[in-house]
Parts: sequence; C-alpha cells; structure tokens
Amino acid sequence: MSDKLYDLSFNYWNSGVLRAAVKLDLFSLLDKKPLSPDEVSQHLKAKNPRFVQAFLDACVVLELLDKEGDKFKNSATSNEFLVPGKQKYLGDHMRHITNHWNTWGKLDTLVVEGRTELPFENGFVDTPTTYWTDYMMGQHNRVMIGQGKNLIENVELRGKQKLLDLGCGTGSYSIALCQANPQLKAVLIDQKEPLEMARRLVDESKLSDRITIIEGDMNTVELDNDYDAVLISGVVLIVSEEMCRQVFRRIYNALRPGGLIIVQDYMQIDHSPKRHFLDMMMDLYVLVAFAPNAGDRKGDDVASWLTEAGFNNPKQIPLPTHLALITAEKPTT
Repeated sequence: MSDKLYDLSFNYWNSGVLRAAVKLDLFSLLDKKPLSPDEVSQHLKAKNPRFVQAFLDACVVLELLDKEGDKFKNSATSNEFLVPGKQKYLGDHMRHITNHWNTWGKLDTLVVEGRTELPFENGFVDTPTTYWTDYMMGQHNRVMIGQGKNLIENVELRGKQKLLDLGCGTGSYSIALCQANPQLKAVLIDQKEPLEMARRLVDESKLSDRITIIEGDMNTVELDNDYDAVLISGVVLIVSEEMCRQVFRRIYNALRPGGLIIVQDYMQIDHSPKRHFLDMMMDLYVLVAFAPNAGDRKGDDVASWLTEAGFNNPKQIPLPTHLALITAEKPTT
C-alpha cells in the first residue's frame, strides 16, 4: 500500500516532465534526427547542460524519448502524438490539462472555500487568451485523435440537411460531420474567440460554402426553427443543471419535427472501473477548474432533462474514448 501512496505523490513529477517537453517544443526538435544533450542545450539556449541531460534522461524513463548511445530521439508514442503538425497531435490538450497545476496545488483551500479558480487567476497562465486558446485547440486535438470518428460512427445523419452546432468551439466536430455527410450544411454559433479558430479550420477544410459561422451567446442568440439536427458538445459538463434544461428547450424549438439532438460530453454512462475513476476525478476537476455549478452528469439525469424538454427515445451511447453520447428525437407530430 505504501508503494501506491508513493506512486500517487510522484505523479505530478511525470506530468511536469511532459508539460516541459511540450512547452520547449522538444519533440519537434528531435523529429529531424537524434541529438546529444549538448546539441539540445544549444538549440534551447540552456545555461547548464547538466540540467538538460537529467531532463532528457527523465523523458526516457517516461518513454517519451528513446536513447541511442549518447543521443536522444522521439519514442514511437511521442512521434505519433506529440510532434506539432501531425494529424494525431495532442500537445495542445496536454498543455490545457497541465495549465491547472496551481489550481490543483490549492485544492485543500478550494474544497474548503467551495470555489473555482482558473489558471490565469492564480498566475500560472499569463492571460485568459492563452488559457482559452490552449483549451480550444486541445478540444481540436481530441477530435483528430479519434473522437470525431466516434461521433460519425455513432450518429446517423443520412437525409439530414441542416445541422446546428450550438457552442461549437473550434467547429471541429461539425467539420468532421460535414466531411462524412456530403449533403449536410452546418451553422456554428459561439463567442468571438473560439470562432477565430473555427474560421481558420473551416477554411483549411475547404468547407466555407457549407458551414456558416455566427458570433453570439448560445443562450440568447436568435435561432432558426428548421434544423434537422443539433449538436451540443462540451457544454453539459460545465454549466448548471438549470442551464442544461434551458438549452435543451431552446434546441427543441429550433428543430423540425423528427429532428435529432446530439449531446456529447463527459457523462456517467459507462460504469466500468476505469470509467468510474475518470468520471469521479472529472467531477472534481470541473468544479475547481471551470465553475462551481459544473459537474460530470449522470447519463440518466441528462436523459430525463431531454424528456422533460419534450424529446423522445433518449439513447445513451458509451464510446471507447473519454466522452459519451446521448441522442434523442423531437416527435414528428
């Protein structure tokens, strides 16, 4: 049991090494060819190569790097997931997760005081812009790593013509859905900052003729009432229960009869030990790092809120990744 406690206490060392490697752009540096500690020191303009040597050796024991003689290169995992520009890049998401370091360090205080503290409020991240950029691009990383594929495979949109992505973030899920469904057009609604990234990604995907972007507050912006499907992703987790109910009612009114709502988020649907662990940790995380009325919701609760809003046939769909889906239909009459 003492070994388990030691492992728990040392875990933050591991994430510290990963965060530093991402921030130093180490994996781009070693993507070209293996380098010695002195060569890495020169590239980083490091003052003491001894620190660099110890850091690289730590990356090796964490299987982030491999060592060949006196030179270091990316491991297979780092080469696939941590080199910027590659399709499965996860570095932005790693930065976002570890941006909350100071917040977790104050967990005892936050639990007693019952309050949330964001990284730019305690000085660990320099500005709100930096924090939210890391967050949004981290969500895009998640889409590219497989969540977009999971969404496509578990949501039937044949015959659907018009999709609303409410609180769209970078719009990455709508891009994936439009790429998989050539007949589909989408409307993205969110605040100014995430839409700046969404516009770039839509343009890069050559979908600007099928995706319309509207700046506005998802709770107050005027909505059309002719949508065939509405996606609400990453919202249920970080807003209050009443806000969830209010959003579901707005979506109900925005859908045509027979229209489909797609709720994608962390939700307690899969009750396996691994997922139960993640859900309990996520529930604490969103309270201290997002909002005091946030929460990892029970799938049964979300399904009941959809039924209260008028939807039929809520289906809870566990996914192989961290997120889950609930779909429901607006009655045809």
